[in-house]
Formats: sequence, structure tokens, C-alpha cells
Amino acid sequence: MVSFLPRLLLLVTLLASGFTPVSSECTDCGLCYNHGGNYKCLATYSPTCDKWHAMFDCPAGTPCETTNDPDKGRLCAAAADGGSEAGTCPRCGEHPAIDVAGCCSPLREGATYAPTPVPPATTTWSRGQAEMLPRHAWVVLDHNDGPDDSSFGVAVAVSEEFVWVGGKTTSKMTMKNPHLVDGRIAVAVPDSEDGDMFLTKVTLEGEPVSIHTFPGSEAEQPNGLAVSADGSFLSMVGYFRGTLTLGSEEYRNDATQLTDGSDCGSNCPKDAFLSKISAADSSVVWSVHFPHQGDASTELFATAVTAAGDIVYGGHIANTGRLGVLANDGVVKRWETVYDDSVGPFNDLKELPNGDFVAVGSLAGSANFGGEVGTISSTYSGSREALVLVLDAETGYAKWAALMGSPYQYSRASKGVLVATTDTDIYVACAGPCSHIRISNDGTAGGNMMSSQHKGGIAKFTAAGTPLWISELPTYPQGMAANTGSAVYVNFYESAPVAYGADTFTNWVGADTKDQFIIKFDPTDGAGEWVMQQGGTGKEYVRRMAMDARGDIYTTGKTGSSPGHFDTVKMTAHDNANENDMFLAKMATSVEGLPYCKMTKGVLKGGYCFFQNTCFEDGMLMPPGDLVCVGAEEPEVEVEPVPETEGLSSAASSVMGRSVTMCILSIVVLP
Repeated sequence: MVSFLPRLLLLVTLLASGFTPVSSECTDCGLCYNHGGNYKCLATYSPTCDKWHAMFDCPAGTPCETTNDPDKGRLCAAAADGGSEAGTCPRCGEHPAIDVAGCCSPLREGATYAPTPVPPATTTWSRGQAEMLPRHAWVVLDHNDGPDDSSFGVAVAVSEEFVWVGGKTTSKMTMKNPHLVDGRIAVAVPDSEDGDMFLTKVTLEGEPVSIHTFPGSEAEQPNGLAVSADGSFLSMVGYFRGTLTLGSEEYRNDATQLTDGSDCGSNCPKDAFLSKISAADSSVVWSVHFPHQGDASTELFATAVTAAGDIVYGGHIANTGRLGVLANDGVVKRWETVYDDSVGPFNDLKELPNGDFVAVGSLAGSANFGGEVGTISSTYSGSREALVLVLDAETGYAKWAALMGSPYQYSRASKGVLVATTDTDIYVACAGPCSHIRISNDGTAGGNMMSSQHKGGIAKFTAAGTPLWISELPTYPQGMAANTGSAVYVNFYESAPVAYGADTFTNWVGADTKDQFIIKFDPTDGAGEWVMQQGGTGKEYVRRMAMDARGDIYTTGKTGSSPGHFDTVKMTAHDNANENDMFLAKMATSVEGLPYCKMTKGVLKGGYCFFQNTCFEDGMLMPPGDLVCVGAEEPEVEVEPVPETEGLSSAASSVMGRSVTMCILSIVVLP
């Protein structure tokens, strides 16, 4: 039986949620559409029902959801019993009058349902600020030295002693922790003119150990890393074009033209690879090449290592989901399945203590997964929904599945689907907004309906498949981590202010600014507990996240800010001329305490400001980049400032008095 906490709105079925059956005909063809969760109506005649002919939002409470163009939105009419096919109502060529009161909404069982009910306000967040917070322990950077240099951390894995990052670089890498006195520096020079794929190893104390590169002739990238339970080896998966050397093997992707004879240039089909790598010296133990098929790419996105030492891999071929397991020796293939073409790529996977594993991807339509799951179909016709699939690692037998979808999702794919596991539970994050849950062994749909402004969702399941809660994410998740006894953490990047209940966190403003945000969820009920921001006036473009056995988290990506603020760690000692320096950061989330600029709860030390859960010293710039901290000379009780906004920049005045708790004597606006 599906059960949810009282704080969440239950939607047992579409009818129970307030959908009202109406005629299967629309008032206007091509009138309304959904673009990325933004509902629009056509204000002028469009001969092609083109979704870009939108002039204004649909009325509140009636998020219009139809066009009669299946490539641009939902069909305008449902197939009548024994009658015409769906989508045969007259096109816009008849110049129908614009009438926003009669829009159609999602099709279901031969009828449409309108209007879509207005979702309730968020219940995930009361505030984004908190009194007790973690701190960053260290940040390791690639200190490359030129405007044409670039490096990017993509995948991350952690053992009891080390953390590894896989990524790509265009030039010499110099990995060091600038705050570690007399710390080791790791250096590597790529063999290829255009750069190589790399794997770097760092201690849990933040000291670089090594960098190993894997030469390739064109484009190559590791997408996923996993480390064995004993820490002796890693599994690395990804893609390449041209050639790629893994140990003693050189693999060749021979695609230079498409099957029609045209030159594919930089968009030639990708080949995939999987390699087992020694944790001691990063040498390749063995590797496997997965070729493309015709013009269709093959790519692996995720990997895991089972308790028995077998390697699980997931990805796609021709955008169709692919899963498999290789034995520890790399020779025996336990099993592999390429699913129906309605199953999208598998983006992430994690092992479970009982020998099963969880794979997450997407589903649009129906697919037969066999086992105890059988055939399941996406809940909302025309939508691509997040797919959660639990399988036996030895046989590939499907034990249960879940779908996370939404009537707001439409044909847009569930992006950024991620999974984290503990001894007893499974967490899944996705975009879309994937706000409804349906389990393969339970015909009811549940979950909370989120406002269209929420671009993602995070849900908790038991290992047996019972959904426990679902909460909102403000945007596409990039990484997620959890462990037994820990909270669950999600990171993402954002270039616009984000509201967390009563608090709105503003971003640093620059030419191409993206800040990393890490958010914490209570594992009991999914309530948001705090938000931590890392960034500066440059770009903090983040990817995956990992957690060690203690409960501390590690994030990776690339940074272009100098200075870059990782709460207690201020990064100033790197050349950011290229704005693309790989970083690896450790946040000690296992311990929370008062921020270092506070004497006690609500009392700041002299010479500090506390803004968006970050301490700033007197004279330092604060987000959005044109505010200067002017700290009191003596300790002061924190107040919610209500400053005079006259003379402030629009970016500055937009955040003051709403999302901040700080003590300042004045606000200085830079020219």
C-alpha cells in the first residue's frame, strides 16, 4: 500500500485530484502549449501552430496544455471509440477565435481533462538559511596557466582512503591544494594536441597524489566512476570519438561519415568504453569497447561495483536504454539487455547491500521489463517520465519499478535522473518535474503535485519499493549523495535567484555566472534543512557528487571565479584567465556547528557579515557582486536588515531584506 506523510498532497488518481472530464474536442486547435513547464497561449494566428507564437501567459488556474501538433505538444483531440484518429481536429488554418477559457488538458482513456488544478505552494522549504551548518574542509584545483587551457571534473568516487575524479583536459594539469602547507603537487601533460581524458587521485585530507591521462585523438570523456568495496579497483565508463588508448589497448571509432555519405564532423557517432582500473597506480587492468551502430551513438553514463566484484554498466545505444553486468575478470558477461525503444538512456545506477542494483532512466510509452515488473506504461500520454528499475545483478531479473511523472512534463525528457542508496532506502532525483509516483506492483498513483515553477523532484523509497515521500527541487540535479544514517544531499548549478520558502538566494553576477548550490534534505520527511552556495563572479559548473563512509561529501566540476567562495575556503591562488579550472571540493557534512563568524546563535563577531549562510569579512564583496560587507567593530546581534534601496543596483536591491541575516553598518555600491 502506498503511504505518504500528512504534509504531502495525495493524488490517488487523476480523477481524485480534481480533473474534470470534458468533450474530447478542443475549443481551439493549436491554442496552447507547454514549453519547459511554462504554459503559454497563442495570441495571434499561426499557420503551423508554432509554439514560438506566444504572447502571454494562460490565465491563472487554467494552464493551457494543448496543440494539435504532436511534435510541439499534446494532441488536440482524443481518438473517439471507433472513430477518427487522434489529432484530426481542424488546424489553425481556419483562423479560429482566440478563446483561453476552453483549453484542453492531458489525454487519458479517450477523454480530456480540464482545467488542470492549481498546485499548492511548496511544503519542502520554510527557509533556506539555518543556524547550524557544515563547512568546506578543502578545495583542490587544477592550476593551469593560460587562457587556452581548460579542465573539467565530470565523475567522482570515494573509498576509505582516497577520492578520484575523472574528467577531461586540453592542456597540462597542475593539481594542488593552495591552503595545504608544503602539500604535494600532482602534474600531468596530455599526449594529444587537443587534450586527453584524465583520472586524478586525492587523499581524504585534500592532498593530491597523482594524475593519469588516457590519450585520445578527438573527443573522449569519462561519465561515471565507481570504486570496489575493498578500495582495490575502480570501474570507469564513458565515450570517445576517433581513437582512445586504455592501457595496452587502442580502440578506434571509425565513424567519419554518416550512412548517407555526408561528413559528420564533430557530431560523428560516439563509441562507449568500460575499463577496470587499479586503485594503486591507475593502470588499466582490462577494458571493453562498445561500438556505435550505423549513425547511432553508443554511450555509457553510469557504473557500479557489486559486493562480488562484478561491474554493472548503464547507458544507451541509439538512445535506447542498455544495462549489463561483466564479471570481475572482464571476460564473462553475466547478462546484457537492450530494452524497447520506449526506454531512454540509463543515467545513473547504484548497488544495494542484498546484491541487487538500482538503475534510473526514463520511459515514454510502454515496455516489457520481464520478471516481477512485466509491461508498464508511462502514466501521462506523450510524456517521458523518470524510470526507477531494481534488478538482480546476477541475472538481470526485474524485481520492481517506479515511474515519476507529471501532467506538466509533456514530451520533455526526464533529465538528470540520479540515484543514491543506503542499507535500507533508495533516493531518486530527477527533472521534469516528476512529481507523481507510480509503482509497478501498485496501481495507484501518488505523490504531491508541485507548481510548474519547480523543475525537479526528489523521492525516497524503501528497498522493497514503497514510496515514503517526495519533495521539490528548484532545478535539474547534477549530483546526489546519501549514506546509512546520513541526510540526503543534492547539488546543482544556477544562474538566477532561487526561492527556498521565505528565503531567496541570489547569485553572483558576471558575464557567464553559474553558482553551485548544495541542499540538504531531512531523510525522515524530505523537508529542506539548508542551502549552501559556492561561487563568485565567474562560473562554478558542477557535476557529480560522492559521499564517504563518515558522511562527508565531495563535488567536482570547473570553476572560473577568483576569488571563489566555498564558505570557509576562499580561492584566490589560481589563474582564472580561461575560466575553466577543474575543482574537487570536500564539505564536512558529518559535522554541523555555528558558522565561524558567529559567537553564539544570533550574535556575529565584530568585522563580519553573514549572508546566505556564508561568512564574509569586512570589505569583502557579497552576492550579487556589488555589495561590500561592512562589519560592526564589536559583536552585534543579528537583525533582518531593511535597507534603503535608493541608489542600489537592481540586482542588489532585489535581495536585501528577504533572504539575508547579517549585521552591517552600511551598504557600499561599487561604481
